[in-house]
Amino acid sequence: MSYFFTSYSSVVRHREAFGGFGFDVPAMLSAPMALPEGTPFFLDEDMRPREPMTSYFFYLARHVEAESLRDYAYDLMGLEDFLARVLDPPADLLSASEEDLVAFRRWRTQLAPVPVGPATWRRNRAAINGFYDWAVGSGLLQQRPYLRRRNGRDALSWGTAADLDVRHLSRAQWVMLHRVGLGGDLPDGSVDRGFRRVNRLRSMSAAELAVTTGMRLREFSCLLDMEVPGPSRGGTAVPVALQAIAKFGFPRVVMVQQVVLRSLELYRRTERAAVVACCGPVLWRRRADLFVVDDVDGRGMRLSGRLHGRRRSFAVAAMPAGLRRIAVREGEHGLEPLGLFLGRGGRMLSASRWQQVFDDAAGRAREVAAEWGAVVMPARVRIHDLRHTFAVFMLRLLTEQVIEDERRRREAGGSGAWLMEHVARAPLMILQRLLGHRDPRSTMTYLRYLEDVSAIVARAVEEWTDADRSFADYAAQLGGRVGGV
Repeated sequence: MSYFFTSYSSVVRHREAFGGFGFDVPAMLSAPMALPEGTPFFLDEDMRPREPMTSYFFYLARHVEAESLRDYAYDLMGLEDFLARVLDPPADLLSASEEDLVAFRRWRTQLAPVPVGPATWRRNRAAINGFYDWAVGSGLLQQRPYLRRRNGRDALSWGTAADLDVRHLSRAQWVMLHRVGLGGDLPDGSVDRGFRRVNRLRSMSAAELAVTTGMRLREFSCLLDMEVPGPSRGGTAVPVALQAIAKFGFPRVVMVQQVVLRSLELYRRTERAAVVACCGPVLWRRRADLFVVDDVDGRGMRLSGRLHGRRRSFAVAAMPAGLRRIAVREGEHGLEPLGLFLGRGGRMLSASRWQQVFDDAAGRAREVAAEWGAVVMPARVRIHDLRHTFAVFMLRLLTEQVIEDERRRREAGGSGAWLMEHVARAPLMILQRLLGHRDPRSTMTYLRYLEDVSAIVARAVEEWTDADRSFADYAAQLGGRVGGV
């Protein structure tokens, strides 16, 4: 079986060949019935659509993003391969019995060369459940091969729901990661001459943005430059609206502090400007694949231009990650990328590239910290740990603020707060909104850190973003500690 994923860029790249067959390429890409980007389709030995997989994913593509479509496609192909090659006698998706599917679960979670854990199996199970729900609804099956109980469990259920793995950084660990790992300094505040300082400001400002707003990787990595304003003298935090690039498209607003805006502005004027100045020729060669913007409405936050040969207009907040990655405009250097954080050739960095940057930084911070006897660094730092750091710190801070407000109220002779005041100031509800959680149970996971976060909340919130406190201050403190070793 052969399989492919729809790709607008591939069609555009071979538009001359399609034109030779009489196809109108712009019409193919912009037609109302065109398949969404990333839709999987499957072909048999005669290059004919293989069913029922092709029809199922054409249906699924109506409401599932390309990244999830790819995961589900590989999950179901794994099941189909197991049914055809491992089982004796073989079966297919529509003839498989409950025993066959249970055998696949056991093989996937216990007998495979690399068994999967509960989290991966839950995704596999979701793909299987989705297929059989569609098969029953489409009339291909009278009922699914296995029964589902009222509590939602079925024959494919396996493993307990894993608790959220919350790993956060202490203040000292954050400084070591930020200034030593990403920035290339030494713990005494001096510059490490052996550190390759390319893209240093980009990495540092991105980390600051993540740890002070709680943004996920996809959220901060796919920001457009126009979405984050520059700093202002005496200004306050500025709101940045997230929607299409937020998880599940759940809209929320994050507040970016002035100290972070200043870091971003330094990066813009140096490293980003250098990338923009030299990436024009590269982008021009790819212009047929790009969203070339010719009208930027900064007030209405809207972009208009040509995409795949057709004029389009989008609200910035509603632009998905894939569209943001190919958004450019004509400037003094030719085509210029619209993304905030840029890599080679003006492209936004991929998730794997960002994680590689942080892995390298964490490794360097760990080695330097061990050499200087500075602080014990985690074995690995994930980018998502910065979001957890923000969540744990903010929950403790919000809780302490409510307790302090209540204490002052009582000392002034007032009575306890009314219920609505408690609800309006509830730390968990505020944190849920800040993090963009749909389910409050996700936010409640952080409750257990209220009494176990002394390392991260030893200082007030101003210290995290205090522009007056330099790294030299921390280095002096650290130097005194090292000297005493």
